[in-house]
Amino acid sequence: MNSKRRLYGDASLIEEQLSQMQLMEEAAGGWAAVYKHKDSGAFWMKCYATAAAEGGGYLLLIKLPLPTTAELIKTAVHTPYEDEAVAAVFRLLDEEKIEHKDFRLPLIEALEQLPLEDLIMEQKKRIERIVTLSALAEPDNKREVLRKSAVEVQQDAAYFKEVSDRAKQLLQGLK
Repeated sequence: MNSKRRLYGDASLIEEQLSQMQLMEEAAGGWAAVYKHKDSGAFWMKCYATAAAEGGGYLLLIKLPLPTTAELIKTAVHTPYEDEAVAAVFRLLDEEKIEHKDFRLPLIEALEQLPLEDLIMEQKKRIERIVTLSALAEPDNKREVLRKSAVEVQQDAAYFKEVSDRAKQLLQGLK
């Protein structure tokens, strides 16, 4: 097991990791479970990210305690493992949808800090994938509008438009 990894998003890697763990608790009809690694004693949660999935979920294995939003952003941007980057993005989307945690502005800021001109093609494709999966370039308001004033809704819409504009500019800089 790679001790530096906090997330897995590849089903075959997850099964490989689970073979080294003991099931401790299962919830939600098997949609979530906590495991303990036999050697390290670390606890891991197997769950399905659902915010970005239509009619199903994306299987995740996450080391506990759950990573913070900042840690997820850092992982998405800097991990050398593609499945870990995707898993971090899906976790961010779930946190946004379910827990109403904002990640969009910090994520675009982290991406903007990268030296675009020095990146190799693989790294540029990673940025494109992060922007696409997280829908950063889409200006649609993802926040609840019920029980908000018109001013609050307009502020939310302006926020998503600003992030979208910055994401589109970032994508242009990759070409």
